[in-house]
Amino acid sequence: MTSILSHIWNGRPAPCEHDALPLARIGTVQPHGVMMVVVPETGAVEHVSANIEDILGVPARAVLGRPPMAAFQDADSVSKLADAVRSGRRFFDNPTMLSARGRRFEMVCHIRDGRLFIEIEPYVEAEHDYQTMVTTAMDAISRQTTVQGLYETSARLMNFVTSWDRVKLYKFVSHGHGVVVAEQHSANSQLPDSFMGYHFSATDIPEAAKEILRTGKTRQKPTQRGSVPLLTLGAHGDTVESGQSVDMTDAWLRGIHPCDNGYNRNLGVGSNIIFPVCMDNTVWGLFVVHNRDEKFLNYDSRAVIEQLTMMFASRLIELEAHEARIAERQAMAQQVLGTVESAQAMLSQSMNLRGEFAAAIRLQAMQAVSRHVAALAPTYVSSATGCDSAEAGRPEDRFSADLLRLADADGAAIIRCGASSHVHLIGAAPDALTVRGIAAMFGNRLPGFGDDGWRVFATDALGDHIPADEALRGLASGLLAVPVCNRGDMIMWFRRERVVNATWAGKPPSAAERRSEMMFRPRGDFAAHHAPLTGASRPWLEAEVVLAAQFGAALGELWLRQQRGTPAMPGFSAEHGREPVLVDAASDMPRAAEGFAFMQPPASLGRWNAVS
Repeated sequence: MTSILSHIWNGRPAPCEHDALPLARIGTVQPHGVMMVVVPETGAVEHVSANIEDILGVPARAVLGRPPMAAFQDADSVSKLADAVRSGRRFFDNPTMLSARGRRFEMVCHIRDGRLFIEIEPYVEAEHDYQTMVTTAMDAISRQTTVQGLYETSARLMNFVTSWDRVKLYKFVSHGHGVVVAEQHSANSQLPDSFMGYHFSATDIPEAAKEILRTGKTRQKPTQRGSVPLLTLGAHGDTVESGQSVDMTDAWLRGIHPCDNGYNRNLGVGSNIIFPVCMDNTVWGLFVVHNRDEKFLNYDSRAVIEQLTMMFASRLIELEAHEARIAERQAMAQQVLGTVESAQAMLSQSMNLRGEFAAAIRLQAMQAVSRHVAALAPTYVSSATGCDSAEAGRPEDRFSADLLRLADADGAAIIRCGASSHVHLIGAAPDALTVRGIAAMFGNRLPGFGDDGWRVFATDALGDHIPADEALRGLASGLLAVPVCNRGDMIMWFRRERVVNATWAGKPPSAAERRSEMMFRPRGDFAAHHAPLTGASRPWLEAEVVLAAQFGAALGELWLRQQRGTPAMPGFSAEHGREPVLVDAASDMPRAAEGFAFMQPPASLGRWNAVS
């Protein structure tokens, strides 16, 4: 089963040569710590970092194929390691303190792909005790009442926990680019340059790195001195490099690509930490912490910052009131569906009448329900031209305004297929011919997801999928499309292009440069470069897309219910009962019917209620 997120194409970055780098299987380890990979069934070390002799005083060959306790002589440390590798162990008391060669270390363990990872780093004191850090963070974040205040406070808290030179809060925007929305410097910061408000190109973060960031895993890079290889036993009992055989996605000590090291050195950074902010299974942004010199952060401090990041994400959702706005739209959707169903019932009752009286009743019904309801009702449309439009500001088009609010959209189009095909335009939407062209890119079916048969398509950059000139991007950079029934009818919502006059940290690479060897060389230009960020609208939220899919499915049920309960109209055979009756444009509704006060409450909608 595919997820809804796989059908929302927000911020898709342009292809880049370094996107496929095997970063999770990089085969190297950062030089300040030791990594051992143990086979739990045997308790033997299968892989070990080449720096074990420099740090613990034991050659790699003396540890490979033996229990990890062989690397220590301290009795207490040996006992703790033996407990970590005991048979059936799956949970660990991280961190665990060890001693070797008169130095203190902290051990962190985790299991991935049936292997036990033991990571050993030199212990450093935290700037503050654990309880102080946690209570300070909880209190400060809970008191924020604005989004920008939350941004700035969280950056200050990161600086409080780490005492590093600079903290940046980096938010992803369209096409994978990012912008610094908050920044905090230490009082004695040795990195005085500010990047507040600067945009960074999507090419700065390879797609493979983003996949790892989606796990929420913090990335500490306390030194830019390169990495050491991970070793294993070869066929002849000698030590050989492990290469890409080990998945180190969850490892703190996973090695750093040389291009990444060079990038940070060119920034004047000797240490950095990245804390991803994940929401709805996507990376919303990053906290990036920089220090000019090499500096280490212990496990407890990293754990506090991970908790702080989760508190930040939770509070951000509350402040942006996503849930409240979606609940309001769900109620509105129910009201809209009730209006459509009541309108259809009124028209259906008049179909059995004959003569002038019947014609008068039908005309009155059509005047009462307004032409935008006609666009959504299966029995008629309001114009014989194949296209009409509504203006959301007019009283008779309140329904149209609600439809736009439902998806927080600037425009919409309702597309009816069949012999009497019709396009109904609302708000800031492309012309009918263009709308039909956009619909044609889906063929007969929108992409499907989930077990319920939902179908939907959403993108904030329609120009990535079809040729789009400036005029089309201006009206419809954002597209959210859902089907109604199964014959090709659909509703499309549009969002205008959002042009940002951005200041970039260095000139973004061109399309040719993104596909060249240049992307394997560290970027050295971070000077201010002014260029607009174009080609995308406000991104669609997962909740908005799900609500649209539910609305389309519920509306389709109303259509089918009406078709089953209504006899064929005069002049239509049974097999063509789905075709709308064309009504002369002169019978469009006047301005009198505001608010639909005569309508009945919406009927119970089984599938709608089941997924709400």
